[in-house]
Amino acid sequence: MDTYVLDSDALINLHEHFSGQFNKLRRLAQNGRLAVPEGVYRELNRTTGKLFKNLDKWKERNPSVVVFVRRQPRLASEFTRIEMAYGEKIEVGGKEYNGFWKSRAGKRAADGQVVAIGRVHGHIVVSDDRAVGLACMLENVKCIGWKEFARRIGMVKQAQLF
Repeated sequence: MDTYVLDSDALINLHEHFSGQFNKLRRLAQNGRLAVPEGVYRELNRTTGKLFKNLDKWKERNPSVVVFVRRQPRLASEFTRIEMAYGEKIEVGGKEYNGFWKSRAGKRAADGQVVAIGRVHGHIVVSDDRAVGLACMLENVKCIGWKEFARRIGMVKQAQLF
């Protein structure tokens, strides 16, 4: 079964669009199939209310939901490498794109943590951020958007055709 690592925007969008379906995310967390980097956890603590409370409850029941990058040497090393490679800019096919640090969060962005966790643990990254998507492509990490994630875990009900 797939395990997913989500960025802040994915969690915020899922909460905005499917707050009534959050039990599906809770189940993933209980089953060890949901990972949230410590940077995302801290960001949500600063910027959201109810969403952070949900996440904090999941963490109480299953502490492995929040991944502390610096506590895992291999993950910390990979995070540093990914930040250095894609923090400032990302080059794809001779064209340059803004890196992780050009986002609203700047160098406090958790993007590198999301990609590093996906790479080291083989998780599917859930992000619609272009820099994250490009880094995942270059690092051979599966990456999907929050809408596809919502479909995969059954948050979306397909409309009846007849």
